[in-house]
Parts: sequence; structure tokens; C-alpha cells
Amino acid sequence: MDIQTEQLLGTIEVLLEERLICRLPCNETSEWKPFVWDSDEKGELNTISLLKIEGWIKPTDIEIAIQNWQDIEQSGVPTPYDDYAEDRFDDDDYQDRAAPEFVNRKVIYQQLADYITANLKNLQVYQLSSDSVYSCFAIVGEIEEDNWICITSTVPQETPNFEDILVVEDKDESVFGILHNESKSTIVSQIKKILSSLTPVKIYGFYDGAYEHTYQHQILYQVASTEEQVFEKALTLSKFLDINKFKTFYPDPEEYIFTDYAGREEGAEWYSQYQRLNEFLKNNFTQLMVYKFNFWKYTHVFVIGQSSGNDWVGLRLKSEFDYNP
Repeated sequence: MDIQTEQLLGTIEVLLEERLICRLPCNETSEWKPFVWDSDEKGELNTISLLKIEGWIKPTDIEIAIQNWQDIEQSGVPTPYDDYAEDRFDDDDYQDRAAPEFVNRKVIYQQLADYITANLKNLQVYQLSSDSVYSCFAIVGEIEEDNWICITSTVPQETPNFEDILVVEDKDESVFGILHNESKSTIVSQIKKILSSLTPVKIYGFYDGAYEHTYQHQILYQVASTEEQVFEKALTLSKFLDINKFKTFYPDPEEYIFTDYAGREEGAEWYSQYQRLNEFLKNNFTQLMVYKFNFWKYTHVFVIGQSSGNDWVGLRLKSEFDYNP
């Protein structure tokens, strides 16, 4: 580990010695923890390598991914089949699973699987999960122009935006290496045609406690010039992943967590801790990145910057959606 990395990590550990809490909207209370990425040990940090180190990604088969997408549509919920799912839908919301156009989706999904298997090179299928309940899937492969395509599904997002807690600015979209001549690819055109027949299906996210959160389950795709770029691009579109530039924590001293959550005195100390942390981060990193991974009801956040070597240092947070926060 680079010596500057050790020094930065040591300071962050001191700054977090006292409990530094965070309360994402509609989530349980969580605490920030130190994070370090030793490049000599773990290699280059990117979305795929971070998911692998965390144990949140594993290879699987295309049949399992396709079956997962069909099961979600059939059950009406993003988790394993629920016998009572359809009873939770209002009559105007529920799509008749016995209707011919719905039954025919199985045929379309099989066409998609067969075409992908026959035409994509270096095919990889990934299962993404941080707990034993929810998983999402991504299919990645190389197309004939030596560019890549990633096919995935929308991800339910229960945690509302928290831009008042963690302020960011958008990442430069040019890093995605967008494929501009997509329409010239026969493979992409055919996949696009197949997916156009799989119209979005309304699915419940959280349904207990009268929440009645719904989202549109849809199969989508993106193209880019490398496997890493297309993976990030598709998962960003699906709402599984957000990558942005960090600006500051908690800019408003009147945020409820400092005034109402535990009283003014304790809240004032938490605010001071965040300001010390903000000052340290801004003084020691030219740029900090925010990685946010959304696993349905779990949100994982990393705020990280690069040290003088290729190591990364910062903070991490695991937060869980709560019915009655």
C-alpha cells in the first residue's frame, strides 16, 4: 500500500472514530466506514472489479437471467414468486398474465436468448446481488464491429434521491465511449427489434405497509467500445448504478438530522464532524468520485479519491430501506 494511502486512511479512521451517522430518506440509520483500495493487491479499480471484491457479482448462465426476467413479470414483484402479488394490484394496474399477448412473451424471450447465444462473441452473463433476496442480471457480449453490447433490466429503486445529503455533479458522459454508428450493426438492430416486442410491465417494488411503490420492468440495452464502458453505461440506464463527482456532504446546517433527529446539541456536533470531513476531503483530493449501487432495498455508497499512487481511499455506506423510518 502506498505510504500516502496509509496516511490518508489513518486520518479518515480518526475522523470516523466517533459515530458519524447518515440517514438516507426512508432508510434506517447507517454509519460511514473507512474504505481503501490497495491497487497492488486488488488491481485497477473499476465498476466490475469493485463488484467482484465486494462479492456482489458472479458469472451465471443466460437461461437463469432470462428466467429471472420472466419470473418478475409473472409474479409482479422483483423477488421470488409471491402467490399474493396480483391481489395487491388495482384492477387498472394489473396486466392479465393469461392474455395471449402476455403468454407470447415467453416465445420472444426465447428468441432473444437464442439470438444472443448465436451471435455475440465473448459472451458473459452476470448475476448482481448483495443479499439473498434480490438479484439483477446483465448480459454482455462483443458485436461484429469490435464493440460491445450489454442487455439488462430496470432495477426498482426504493430510496428517494438524497442530493441534500450528498451533493454531486454529473460525470462526463464522454467516458462511456458511445457507439455512434449503432444503426449500422445488424446484430444491434436485430436485438433492438426483439426488445421492442417486450413492452414494459408494471411491477410492485414495495407493497407491504400500504406503500404501493411500482416501477416499469423493462429489458434495455446499451452499446460502447469496451466491456467496462458498456457495463457501466447499461447499469446506469437501469438505475442500478450511479457514478458522479463528489462536491460536499450536508450543505444545510438546518437539515433535520442536525436539528430534530437527536436534538440540537448532538446534531451540532454531527454537523461539525461533517464539516471537518468535507474540509479534509477537499484539501487532500483533487477529485472524488461517488459510486452508488442500488440493490432494490439496499443502497451502497462509496465516496473515494485517488492517492499519489493508484490506490483509492475514502468512505463507504450501507443503507437499507425501512417501511417506517
